[in-house]
Amino acid sequence: MDEERLYSILHPETRDPAARIFRGVHHAMVAAGIGIMLADTVAPWRQAYDGALDAGFQIVWAFFFTEYVLRLWAAPGAPGPAHHGQWRSRLAWARSLGGVFDLFGALPGVLDIVFDPRYASLFGFIWAFKLVRYSPGLVILERVIGNARHALLSVLLGFGILLLLAASLAYLLERSTQPDVFGSIPAALWWAIVTMTTTGYGDVIPQTVLGRMLSGIVMVSGILVIALWAGILATGYFEETRRREFLRTWDLVAKVPFFRDVGATAIADVAQLLRPRDYPAGAVVVRRGERGDCMYFVASGEVEIRLRPGSIRLGSGDFFGELALLTGDPRNATIVAVRQCTLLRLDIVDFRHLLGRQPELARIIRAAAERRLEAATA
Repeated sequence: MDEERLYSILHPETRDPAARIFRGVHHAMVAAGIGIMLADTVAPWRQAYDGALDAGFQIVWAFFFTEYVLRLWAAPGAPGPAHHGQWRSRLAWARSLGGVFDLFGALPGVLDIVFDPRYASLFGFIWAFKLVRYSPGLVILERVIGNARHALLSVLLGFGILLLLAASLAYLLERSTQPDVFGSIPAALWWAIVTMTTTGYGDVIPQTVLGRMLSGIVMVSGILVIALWAGILATGYFEETRRREFLRTWDLVAKVPFFRDVGATAIADVAQLLRPRDYPAGAVVVRRGERGDCMYFVASGEVEIRLRPGSIRLGSGDFFGELALLTGDPRNATIVAVRQCTLLRLDIVDFRHLLGRQPELARIIRAAAERRLEAATA
């Protein structure tokens, strides 16, 4: 198997059967490894199933060790690093964050050889991190933190300054009243952390009036700092999600023959309006008699327009649903996905914007709608 094919199978977003099978086995191994780690800490289970747990652990770490070797070997098959040379590409992958986590995933196997398996299995929690690359949300979060690191570090610095200030003031106000818990600034830091994070364990409570007033100010300040931090992450997550969705839509729109020759400006304009949706084979996209509130472009796959008495099949590059938007009439046909397909949905409001901003696309859509209306009338 060549490196490109192996890389494709191991890539999280590949949809062919071999890649799906590998992902299924991979996720099952992660679940089995974590289950073995948990069971290994229960003494009765360890005594009853000692041999089975050890055998299962060795199978799991052997799988992840093999996966690491395969990913290392397939690294030159990635689209970008191919021109760097095979071994330089492999070294670059090994030094990447994903490569380091995969190496740690093989680490319990080394501990199994050097030490006892029951100690090695305690490091099975590392395998939970192997699911990160299969979770788009966590990958986006990593990019969000990287992009907003300066703002997050600034808020963290402010948090630290407020902690130190709160602990110092609490020390000055409470040291004579409670010398055992406020006898030093480091001791008062525990109260400052618990209060500023609004955890409130209640084990350390100021007794003086000024100390309690300080507690209220610290709690409110903690809420404001945490809200600011959450706002930075939420804004970055929204922007990164919108960017990811825009790139995916751009890629789909650029592959549709209908948009292929309209230019980058028009594609960018359209990509902001279209929303991709995946439909399995046999799924009903629209039903006859429904109110028409959107139209669809076929990015991939095939759909069937079920008319009376016949039917029409549409493939990649075709579009449907525009008649109901132009005429305001209910849907005149039921449309079903013949096989798995990806459709680009355009809502009625965005459809009207598109007609005004892209006259050429509007002309093509209107012409197609008039032909279909004439055919339906005939």
